[in-house]
Amino acid sequence: MHKLVIGLLLVATACISGCTASHLEIFPDLSDPGLSDKKIEPAQLREDVDAFVAGIVQRHPDVERYASLDKIYKKARSLKAELTEPMTRQTFYKKIGALSHLFNDGHTFLLWPYQEYQALKEKELLTFPFSLEVFPEGVFLKYDYQFNGVTLPKGSQLVSVNTIDTDKIFSQAQQFVGGETKQLRKHIVAARFPVMIWAVFGFVDTFELELLIDGENRQITVGAEDNWQQSNPLTADDNGDFVYQRLNDDTGYLKVATFDVSPDWFEEFIDDTFLTIHQQKVHNLIIDIRDNNGGNTDTATYLARYLASAPFQMISSMRERLNVDNRGVFNYRGNVGEVLAEKWDEWIEPVKAQRRFNGNAYVLISPVSYSSAIVFATAVKDNDIATLVGRKTGGYANQTAQGNLFNLPHSELRVYVATRLLVRPGGDLTTDGVKPDIRVSATDEQITSGRDADILAALEHAAFERK
Repeated sequence: MHKLVIGLLLVATACISGCTASHLEIFPDLSDPGLSDKKIEPAQLREDVDAFVAGIVQRHPDVERYASLDKIYKKARSLKAELTEPMTRQTFYKKIGALSHLFNDGHTFLLWPYQEYQALKEKELLTFPFSLEVFPEGVFLKYDYQFNGVTLPKGSQLVSVNTIDTDKIFSQAQQFVGGETKQLRKHIVAARFPVMIWAVFGFVDTFELELLIDGENRQITVGAEDNWQQSNPLTADDNGDFVYQRLNDDTGYLKVATFDVSPDWFEEFIDDTFLTIHQQKVHNLIIDIRDNNGGNTDTATYLARYLASAPFQMISSMRERLNVDNRGVFNYRGNVGEVLAEKWDEWIEPVKAQRRFNGNAYVLISPVSYSSAIVFATAVKDNDIATLVGRKTGGYANQTAQGNLFNLPHSELRVYVATRLLVRPGGDLTTDGVKPDIRVSATDEQITSGRDADILAALEHAAFERK
């Protein structure tokens, strides 16, 4: 049986379990620990720029579908002209890292200098404590926070950090992450914010924040000794990545915030959840993958099996570019640079009729839904399994996959690059995000009041269907 594994690296603790090959190891040690403090000569830095671009072009399955090579080569030449002084890895990253966004792929980018970042974490110098979310109107606190008698409510707008406007921070930082669209990259910056403000701006230890709260600007200092906490934390179950609850007599809500989880655990959770749904005689099911950045498609497939009433496909075909790491022993798979195209003829069987969900299924998507979450969204849409609700995904409907990694030769900064392209079940090769069947716009009320416009839209549609 074919197996697909895709995911988006969003946090510094991510790993690929069970893989020991160097091209699959995300965070290997430096060959020399002293490299963290060493200044690298300009000629070597320029060679690293060339290696960054060439390494991606040689590995990516369809780089010209995603990016403009002319723009990349022009930016690389301009960057090399600026490299006239020796630099540390951290300083060099602030230059070369800005090439990442030009590849327009969330599975292809330069990793931050993670050894240096880990050293600061161990010294407890990285203190930015707030989760953020991005809306067209700006960047806002995702939860209520409290410390030392001061409360910062959910929906407080982040205006500036250390006197730099938030718009400028996100506009610059989004250049240092992968992602098919600027909108997606901004969401990735929000998810990685503590890393990005250090890696791109060097902010550490103390943050002077300007927040807009109830129409008034407030100045807040966040320091190393502070202990900001969510004021009204959710229960352990509600605060998790996997939640099921009944919204009303007819409707259940299932949150699946990641597919990056043990398949065995996930299958048990899904089996138990759908048994409960069946016992409750739920007629409408809302599945929330708005915060799902992907993971293992085995888990996404298992969930889809509970919704489908007939055999279905997760993808229709796959393309893979061969390189020195995946060509196989003695090039048995093919030569370096060759693109293998394979029609995907695997049809997935639904679970048994007495176990599957037979009502109306609604899948909530957002610009943040990515990787195998997009594969899931296109599978339920193209196979007519569920109705998509929300906002168009920031990533393309046809996702790249199977990330390989390589080091730049002198700085040993690490590059993550996709080697496969997965084509959605319907076969449409358009380079665009997944469009919801029911489009919902975020409103000021949704941002500040906690009322969920996407869930409300699904409930309204379900009520209309019942009439």
